[in-house]
Amino acid sequence: MLRLSFLRRRPITPARASSPPVSDPAAPTRSTENRPAGSTSTLAPSATVHIDLDGAQDIFEGRGWGYASADDPVFETGMRHALDFFAASGVKATLFVIARSLRDKRKRALIDEAARAGHELASHTLNHRYLTQLDTKGKREEIRGSRELMEQELGVPVLGFRAPGYRIDRESIELLAECGYAWDSSVFPTAKYATALGMPVETLRAPHTPIPGSDFVEWPMPDHRPFPLPFNPSYSLLLGDWLFRGGVRRFRAGGRPLSLLFHLIDFSEPLAADRLRGLASKVFTLSTLGADEKRARCHSMLRLVRDNYRIMTTYEAIAEWRGAQPESRVAASGGQGGGHKETRSGTA
Repeated sequence: MLRLSFLRRRPITPARASSPPVSDPAAPTRSTENRPAGSTSTLAPSATVHIDLDGAQDIFEGRGWGYASADDPVFETGMRHALDFFAASGVKATLFVIARSLRDKRKRALIDEAARAGHELASHTLNHRYLTQLDTKGKREEIRGSRELMEQELGVPVLGFRAPGYRIDRESIELLAECGYAWDSSVFPTAKYATALGMPVETLRAPHTPIPGSDFVEWPMPDHRPFPLPFNPSYSLLLGDWLFRGGVRRFRAGGRPLSLLFHLIDFSEPLAADRLRGLASKVFTLSTLGADEKRARCHSMLRLVRDNYRIMTTYEAIAEWRGAQPESRVAASGGQGGGHKETRSGTA
């Protein structure tokens, strides 16, 4: 939960492409595009670009405010601007879709456009319900139902998942593997998640296979410690780019893959005053900022990531990670246990 005591923003200092913040000797290469064939230089870590497709309806209902409007300006303007942003930046992102959005014609058209543009589509549940508040039947409905609806309606493989509010537990992870998913990206490396999943915090800091006998992968969220909040663009837009720059600097020093997570509120137009439910709703929809300012600052954040990482799709990043793991290590953690198998065209 965002604490309103953090509302005061610091001045914005856009990142400079010519001067990455990571100090030597860990300063990364900008990309591999011009790397000589056969080069033995150490590659920069991979980065995947994610965006959760939470609209105003999902945000309001998640906060218990209710939502009665027929349209959803956060989704419609945020998705439009996000697709244009990714196209201009040459990025293929992973979009985490709340499957019920497919029943809304305006939202469906934008999701279809994302699929045609080559973005990877993953699940953000069926109805954006918090999994840790559900029984086994309810979890399975959100997990299995979203994948089935998306694959049936969109005709694309749905291999990835993120839990609403990052609220996930061991049972949910096991259900994801049971329902045919290949990977999840919901977990932060904190004591809270270590307790919920029954795994050491150190294991949660890097990609891993959490289920013995399965090749299901947890692609974790970046470690934001010692700061109490994630350094994703949403918080950074609210608090200032010092949060993002500092988080990337700390995380890059560890050499682990980065998940750069946007939300639709990072690109959407501010909600009109008559749509808001007081200051909290203005903050949680980032209606404190105009879309042009948000887009410019998101561009600076993406540029900083490009200076320090190699951006690729989630499918490519996981495949690269798998290829780098010693076979005995993968087998010991369940990677060769006959679990889910990924293919480009679907699941097997």
